[in-house]
Amino acid sequence: MRREGRWLLLGGALGALFGVLAAYLYVRARQERGGSARPSPAALVQSAVTLVTLLRQIVELAEGKGRRP
Repeated sequence: MRREGRWLLLGGALGALFGVLAAYLYVRARQERGGSARPSPAALVQSAVTLVTLLRQIVELAEGKGRRP
């Protein structure tokens, strides 16, 4: 398998793992609070912006930005 394919598999596996963990933590917290509270649209937008920022940082790692000269 080529190197790029391995990185894609690793990234997919880590993404799935973090997604399941996030869903578990969300469901557990919601159950502890009675299960009726839903996130506000503002909170969802904030989470989306945070995820986009994380993706940009990952791309910058691949581009070599932030390395010491």
